[in-house]
Amino acid sequence: MLNRQHVLKRESINDELKNILHYPLTIVTAAMGYGKSTAARDFLNSLDIEYAYLSIESEEKSPQYIWDSLTRQLAKTNPEIGGKLRTLGFPNDYSQVEKFLKIIEDYTYNKNFVLVIEDYHLCQSNEFDKMMERIIRADIEGLHVLVLTRIIPEMGIEELCLKGYCYHIKSDLFEVNSGEIIDYFMLYGLEISDDIAKQIYVISEGWISAIYLIMQRYGEINRVETGRNLEKLIETAVMCRYSDVEVMILKSLCVLDSISPQQAIYVTGNAEAEWIVKKLSYENSFIRFDEQGCVYRIHNIFNNYLKNLLLQYPLEVTVEELYKRAGEWCIQNGDILSGLNYLLKAKEYGMILNEFEKKNLTRIVDSNTQYILDLFEHIPNEIKYNYPMGYLAYIGFYVTNVNSVEGTNLLHDFEQRYQNIQDVSPDIKKRIMGEAELIRAYTSFNDLTLMHNSLRKAHEMLQGHSSIANKDKIFTFGSPHVLFMYYRDLGKFRLTMEHLEAYVPHYTEMASGCGMGFEYQIRAEYCIETGNLDEAERYAYKAIYKANTMEQVSVIICAKFVLARVSAAKGEFEEAFEIMDDLNSEVETCNSPILTSAFDLCSGYIASITGEKAYFAKWLSIGDIGFSDILYQGMGFNYIIYGRYLLHELNYLRLEVLCEEMMHIFHKFNNQLGYLHMHIMDAIAKYYLYGIETAKKSILSALEIGRADNIFLSFAEYGKYLLPILYKFHMNDSKDIYFEQLLKYTSNYCKHLDDKETCVKTLSILTSREKDVLQLIVEGKINRDIASELYIAEVTVRKNITSIYRKMNVNGRASAVKKALELNLLDKV
Repeated sequence: MLNRQHVLKRESINDELKNILHYPLTIVTAAMGYGKSTAARDFLNSLDIEYAYLSIESEEKSPQYIWDSLTRQLAKTNPEIGGKLRTLGFPNDYSQVEKFLKIIEDYTYNKNFVLVIEDYHLCQSNEFDKMMERIIRADIEGLHVLVLTRIIPEMGIEELCLKGYCYHIKSDLFEVNSGEIIDYFMLYGLEISDDIAKQIYVISEGWISAIYLIMQRYGEINRVETGRNLEKLIETAVMCRYSDVEVMILKSLCVLDSISPQQAIYVTGNAEAEWIVKKLSYENSFIRFDEQGCVYRIHNIFNNYLKNLLLQYPLEVTVEELYKRAGEWCIQNGDILSGLNYLLKAKEYGMILNEFEKKNLTRIVDSNTQYILDLFEHIPNEIKYNYPMGYLAYIGFYVTNVNSVEGTNLLHDFEQRYQNIQDVSPDIKKRIMGEAELIRAYTSFNDLTLMHNSLRKAHEMLQGHSSIANKDKIFTFGSPHVLFMYYRDLGKFRLTMEHLEAYVPHYTEMASGCGMGFEYQIRAEYCIETGNLDEAERYAYKAIYKANTMEQVSVIICAKFVLARVSAAKGEFEEAFEIMDDLNSEVETCNSPILTSAFDLCSGYIASITGEKAYFAKWLSIGDIGFSDILYQGMGFNYIIYGRYLLHELNYLRLEVLCEEMMHIFHKFNNQLGYLHMHIMDAIAKYYLYGIETAKKSILSALEIGRADNIFLSFAEYGKYLLPILYKFHMNDSKDIYFEQLLKYTSNYCKHLDDKETCVKTLSILTSREKDVLQLIVEGKINRDIASELYIAEVTVRKNITSIYRKMNVNGRASAVKKALELNLLDKV
């Protein structure tokens, strides 16, 4: 019996694979069993280079699931980058793609890194193909993607090859000739003649997998068997050696995409499964141990054979039970999406719904919206109603993350079902209807009276504790300005704040601390808009202190946004920048797409005030405003930031058109602050395009909103462009106290802006500590290593890095290194 596995060294393939380091993408296409994966691994192991070997583990249409699977594998070999990418979620918009590219660019800027994706043909998602093409076209320095596939992916490969982005290695290279067959047999200590080698070539057609099986059989009977198909070869060369227990183990594990040692024990129910799989992998090249991922993988040829064998000769345990065990194991070990996928295959719909009752699912659900929607499409309605808490959690997710109207219909159908139900105890029924009442508050978003009534009622029915609401929910929906979302009635700005103050404690208690600090935050926002800067600052700090007790980062983002605006309004621009630097460091540690987008909005707003263009995230500056991670309730704020960017660029014509779009956007929730910003920007655009008469209507509309609620700061922050317009409206009418105050406030703000240049120039100088950090970045050190070398905390490193980026007007490690070298900013290079 031939035990050890050997790899045939083939220089012709290695010569072709050397092109990997010369292109962003290398595609290797060959049919199953031609040895492309083995050749790639052998080649990469021969190089002194970092690589990650990932596999698309099963035929899949969901880009979210493919992404989660690949990043889960990457996280095992590189927790830092894999964890960030997995939390980011599938980059299905410009914002997320930009963040993905920055993460990769910061990792690869000083080295070559090969990302191998095996079995790419199993990807059935056009969205994933398009995302991959965008990554390749970005041509990230140091990143080289190697795709192993049976068919050419839908990425526009011909064009990518023509433009120098892609190198294509075709299948004919992988055919093993008769001379190589002789060499391969010699690896196993078997000598064969040229005639036998030619005979084997004819039978196998140069297919290395078939040659392997023929060789295994030849080692036993010392002759070549003819007339046998692949299945017969597997039976005679492989399966006949295995005991009944070993066959049972293999048949049980063939349903899995990959197999960890402990998972093998759990799924098979056999304590010796780990040892058996290890032994079989040593004897059989169709079972490979992936050292990077610490999992076993069964080759598709062998796996297909085992699945057919399982159909012909079922085990005592059903296939559905095997999938169920796989799902349980994955969920218990934190691989939630894989677990849900296995449970779906097992048709264990009840177990899926039970998972939705658990609080740890919120972050995963928020980052994988489309996958969750697809998952629930497969669950029969009758099953959903049998698990009311899990289904209500899904309805709550649908209302807040997807569509309020359709979610309201789901809630209505649910309540109709449970209103007159008889076979449920009164206490349980009361709890179910209490949770439904809580979700009704979500459906009434922006209508404070209805929201307050529903929350008060839910609080009473649930006795202050919800099973489906929890502190991981992003209470601000990603908007950096909370009152912006709720202030809908002219003249009721203060009343809106007071209503929010009244109902927030009900929700925070029910949701185990979600929204903690919110009541101080809305007061801070009210104070800053009405010009009471000192009070705004005081309440913002109180909001931060309270939010920190429950890790409510979304509230902290809003509060620090207020503090940065206060500092800017006082002319303390350095302090404003430092607040944003600290906030950036804090948000980075969360790895939340929604919170990162919220920071981008804050950053863009401060950029528009200070003129620091580098603070605008690229997705906002190009106007990709409709496809961000901000939930729909706060989406309107995206338009304000994009409008401010157009104003910064003096693109008045595009700004005028955007203002027309804003009217429809803000109409949905009647956002008065949105209308205010829109009218101000429209007045500015029209003034500089056509003159004061054309701008008159818009500025009067803005003044109407401002005067009704005594709002000053939002006007003043446009002072550079707005002040000439206000002066033309100034008729020295001392009776208009509001206008006089507004003019004074805006004039003072403009004076601070005029004095800003000196402040900015002093900021451009790197401190000695920042130079030390930059030097280590140039040397390729990661944050943890920098902290260790400089004897400082890792959070201090992050703060220094964000300050360096701002001062150098860059947005990542790669661009910082490039600029540092170009400008010779360091003493040693």
